Formats: sequence, structure tokens, C-alpha cells
Amino acid sequence: MNGKVRIVGAGPGDPTFLTLRAKEALDTADVVVHDRLVSEDLLLGIKAEAKLIDVGKEQGNHPIPQEEINHILIEEARQGKQVVRLKGGDPYIFGRGGEEALALTAAGIAWEIIPGLSSALAIPALAGIPLTHRGISSSLHIITWHDKDGLSPSSEKLEALAKAGGSLAILMGASHLAEIGRALMKEGFAPHIPAAIIESGAMPRQKTTKLTLEELAIFAQKPGAALTPPVLVVVGEACSLSDRLSHTPGTNAGAVIGHLPLGGLRILVTRPEPKNAELCARIRELGGTPIPFPCIKIIPSRTLNSETIKRAISYQWIVFTSATGVEIFFGACRNEAIDFRAFSACRFAVIGKATAEALARQGFIPDYMPDAYNSRSLGEGLAEKAKPGEKVLLARSGQGASELPAILNEHGVGFGEFPLYDAIPAEGNRYAKKIIQQGRFDLAIFSSPSIVDSFAASFPSLDFARLKALCIGEPTACRAREFGMNPLIAREASSEALLELAGGIILPQGG
Repeated sequence: MNGKVRIVGAGPGDPTFLTLRAKEALDTADVVVHDRLVSEDLLLGIKAEAKLIDVGKEQGNHPIPQEEINHILIEEARQGKQVVRLKGGDPYIFGRGGEEALALTAAGIAWEIIPGLSSALAIPALAGIPLTHRGISSSLHIITWHDKDGLSPSSEKLEALAKAGGSLAILMGASHLAEIGRALMKEGFAPHIPAAIIESGAMPRQKTTKLTLEELAIFAQKPGAALTPPVLVVVGEACSLSDRLSHTPGTNAGAVIGHLPLGGLRILVTRPEPKNAELCARIRELGGTPIPFPCIKIIPSRTLNSETIKRAISYQWIVFTSATGVEIFFGACRNEAIDFRAFSACRFAVIGKATAEALARQGFIPDYMPDAYNSRSLGEGLAEKAKPGEKVLLARSGQGASELPAILNEHGVGFGEFPLYDAIPAEGNRYAKKIIQQGRFDLAIFSSPSIVDSFAASFPSLDFARLKALCIGEPTACRAREFGMNPLIAREASSEALLELAGGIILPQGG
């Protein structure tokens, strides 16, 4: 039985502009066939099992002909796959979506169009240019400077556009600015009419250059005039409103990324979900580009039931070494209808501020948290705190390090182990794997030795000597050193400490 192809508009750049319908299609896709201008953040969010096929084209370079793209869509659907054809902007506005839909129809393949927010409309808005504005512009014209045969618009078409007035949005004209300026003036556009060149639209580094049409014709001759694609050119009186309507720094329109603590840094984030997504969101707030690649996934223990939890209550001390452990333990208590008052005689010890905060959310304040967030400090502190005969329960990962039990044994403290969860290797996103294999990141964050192990196993051919590893705790840093990485240790076991460490790193020029 044939599958189905959904021709999806990815919007103008920022993945938060993706429609709900488009996200639903991506979340259920078996295959994603994508263009060059689709946001990297969007591709990094596609599920790990999905097959990614890059058919990206750029001006003057079409490595995969349109006929071959049509063939890929048809063949993948004939294998029963749910296929998403992902295009920047809207598929039917200079996206060749109509051609692909016709090819699918001819082949008898079911398809659906999911419109996207067109870059020709969204990017000017983010730059403070209302393409229609009462008293200034009552019409809008969207053109591409070169058609499929490489021909620019005819004199007759440009003359008609000059007479029509309004706003003119020009796609795919980055390398033809002088030609655009001269041709428009020749066919009736006033030399002094306002214009704008918008680079990297709806992306963190969006940049708008305001000028006149006459200046546009000579812009390419200026020193430092190289443009960062994609580029959109807007011509019309509406451009004069951009000073009053453009967004302030920190929004989608031209945020000054370089002034933010993590500006320019591409950071690989390897924690399990949902912690990974939370850390990625924080990195974006600080101007960095996160590359999410969870190296492990958390599987709650099957032994978590009312009987084992009641045995835990018999211990005088319960020790948590991670926020994940706290959440899983008390989540199981709720599922088993265990009254939290049953823990009133227990005392709690934790490693790290994040674990303490997770415990506080359950209504308990830790009785002990060492100043140094490591197993040795925790074990030695517990040896002092625990009274003779008191038992300590280590409620943690099934892959917990042996150092803490060894220290308790050394001091004669009785203890038991309660494996709350297992941390097993995760299958990462394919696009993220490609980025990592190409070394297109500056820093990597590791929060446990098991994550370092999983990462190293996934990329055995990577040059670890060039990898800057930001680590939580000495055991994690030690494991990173064993693989030849260059570890730096955060001052405490928290996300903010990791990001503070990242912000203090000065990269070499061009690095």
C-alpha cells in the first residue's frame, strides 16, 4: 500500500514560525526530503528514526534535478512511507511545490499541501517594513529576479510594476543587486525610492541595510558589501517605516547576537530529555546555537512499586544524586498512592543545587548537601552526619559510580542500593550526527561519565583532542580525559554554571 506525501512549508527561518499542522506532519514522518533553506534548528528537531534526504539547491547549483526529486518522493511513498517534502517559506511561492504535486498526481500518489508562512511576507515584517500600509502602499508584487531559464524580468514587466506602485519584494537576487537597481530605474522606478536588503531573514543574525534604489545599484562595489544568504530585496515607500517599526534587539529582527554571553557559539548538548530541551532553550536565550543530541535515555526501573518504596521508608537517610532520580522516585510514590507523610522520619541528602530544587518541589528540604558537588564530599559528609546504626539508601541510577558506596564502606556506614532508573544509549537525530561528524560545533556539554561513554561510542572516528568538553563534576571530566578530550569543570552541578563556563571561553579567530 502506498504512503502519502505532505508538501510542507517550513516558514521563513525561525522554527517557531512553523505551523501546528506542519509540526504534526514532521512528528509522524518516516522520510523528510528537505531544501537548503530549511532552518537547521528545525532539522535537529526531527525524530531520530526519520530518514533525512537533502535535495538542497542554490542559485546556479542544482546538484539534484527537479525530476530526480519528484522520483524520490514517488519511490519513498510507494514503499508505504509517510513522506514530508519540506520547503522554506511557502511551497507554492517560488517553491516548485505545484510541480511536485502534479508529478505525484500523475504517479497516483496521495498528497497534501500544508502552507507555510512565506519569507516574502514575514521577513519584511520582522525588519519593520509593512508591505501594505494605508496612504503609502496599496499593492504588493513578489518576483524572482531569474526564472528557470536564467532570464531576468522583461522590460515590459518591470515597466508595468513601476506604474503599479506599491511594494516590490524580490527573491533570489543577492548576486544581481547592481542589475536590479539599474533595470528598475531604467523602467520607471524613481532613483530616490527607499529600498532594503535583508540578509538571513528570521534568523538570529538577521541584518537589514536601508538605502535608496540608486544606492542599491552601486552597493556591491562598496568595501565589505558581501552578503550572507538568503537575501530578500524590498523596494517601495513602505521601507521608510522600518526605523519606527523594526524590532528592538533581542527579538527575531536583527538581535545583536554578538553582545549576548553565548553569541556565536555552537554548543552540543548531550543530556537526556526533557533536561536537554530545557538547556537548549536557555542557550538560545543567551545568543548561542544549541545542537541537541541526547546521548542517553532514561528508563525507569521496573522494580519501582509500593513494596520497594515501603522498604525505602525503613532507611534513616535517603540519598539522591540527580534531579531525575528525585522526579522518578516521587512520581512512583504518587502512582502507588504512597502518602508523603510516611517519609517524615527520613532525612534526605543530595548532590547539587538542581537536585535540591527538585526535592524542594516535592515538599522536602535536604538535610545535607555538601559544598563540593561530588561523591567523595557527599560520602564523607554522610559518614559524619549518620549516627551509629543508621542506614543510608542510595536512590540513583543503576549505572551509578562505585566511588560513593566505597567511601561509605570505608567509614563503616551501612547502606543499600535502590536503582531508580537505567541510562541507556539513545539513537540521536541524523542531522545532528552529520553536524558532529563534520566538527561543526565549538563546545560539548557532558553531565555524567555514562554520557561521555555513549558519545564516544557513537563517534569513534571523531578527533577528540580538538573537543572542548564542559563537564559537571570531576568523574565526568576524568572520563572525558580518558578519550583525549579537553575538559573544563563547572563550578557547581547546575545548568547555569555550565553556561557561565561556556560564556567565559574565548574562541580562536575564525574558530
